[in-house]
Amino acid sequence: MADPRLRRLGRPVALLLAALIGAAALALLLAACGGGTSASSDPLVGYWIGTGKGAQMTMIQIHKDGDTYKVLSNPDTDAGTAKKVGDGLVIDTHVVKLTFTPMPQDKMNLQFTGEMFKQPVNVSLSRVTEAEYKDGAVAYGLVAIRRGLAMWKAGGGKKYPPAKEVAPTGMLAKMISWPTNLFTNGPMVPEANTGNFVYAPTQGGKSYSLKGYLADGSTLGK
Repeated sequence: MADPRLRRLGRPVALLLAALIGAAALALLLAACGGGTSASSDPLVGYWIGTGKGAQMTMIQIHKDGDTYKVLSNPDTDAGTAKKVGDGLVIDTHVVKLTFTPMPQDKMNLQFTGEMFKQPVNVSLSRVTEAEYKDGAVAYGLVAIRRGLAMWKAGGGKKYPPAKEVAPTGMLAKMISWPTNLFTNGPMVPEANTGNFVYAPTQGGKSYSLKGYLADGSTLGK
């Protein structure tokens, strides 16, 4: 049964917390990219990818319009109302508090506190370019689709779904929050081009292949 406290969080923060999942592909992608770009005049603004314990991670983008900050997470969900406090940003849902603190060398610390946590949880974020962030979103999208495929099998499916069901208009999209292609700002679709994916059941539906397409034409997954 779901933790009743999660129901009190509101969808944006609940999605952010739920997204701190094992996604080693994203960590590998960040390592391969090298990451990093010089900070803007505001050290909070930009694109960030972080790793936590094990293969946990999160994606954050921070934008500023006048004196207003907008924080999107994992990779494009509104994380809530952000307020500038000292040198950092705070998003307080009264159940979970997120504190963003800029650090040297294009790093930022994201701290989770509140009744959901016995003690503060800190995630180290590294600044990346917008292109690297969008490529990271491809990896994140593959993780979401794989999670849905696992749910499909766990729900009693003897085989993995046919390709037509693994699409924004298919049955799998009713089971998960469907991922976004940040290159098009539309849903990821089953096409062999940038920001999208190709899925196919294999071995008579006992297994599957799933590949995502990055900006440089290379693929992620198998």
